[in-house]
Amino acid sequence: MNNAGLQKAGPLETSALADWDALMAVNARGVYLATRFAIPHLRKAGGGSIVNTASLAAKRGGPGITAYAASKGAVMAFTTASALELAADNIRVNSICPGFIDTPFNNPAIDFMGGREAQAQLVKAMVPLGRQSTPEEIAPLYTFLLSDEAVYITAQAYSIDGGVYN
Repeated sequence: MNNAGLQKAGPLETSALADWDALMAVNARGVYLATRFAIPHLRKAGGGSIVNTASLAAKRGGPGITAYAASKGAVMAFTTASALELAADNIRVNSICPGFIDTPFNNPAIDFMGGREAQAQLVKAMVPLGRQSTPEEIAPLYTFLLSDEAVYITAQAYSIDGGVYN
């Protein structure tokens, strides 16, 4: 499971190149490196599963998170390409695109939105289930995709977002 993540938020016009580089280094390059170094071990084992954490932002970016969305979009594209390349080795690669998950990780975006109350209003308007999720609610999807019960699933990007994408 590749769950690298860094988030920075702010207007594109005034964003720092260093922030772009940091997001790409952690979010995209981190997934690339972890996958690259796992391949020989998975081949030796006869196959396996890799699950990358992308984001709802990869499918639907938003104001203030352009660099973050681009980095997670890279994770989605990398997932598909590596899944197709590694399928012959019985290595499955999928990604999960969480939506609004209530963790401190989202604080930069929450601050950009104007605070917790403003973010809560956005979630209520945007998410059909009307709330954020918790890490405990999304963990079972990771467990399933990493298990032998998902042996015929590869190259997929699963949204787990309370119905934002239906």
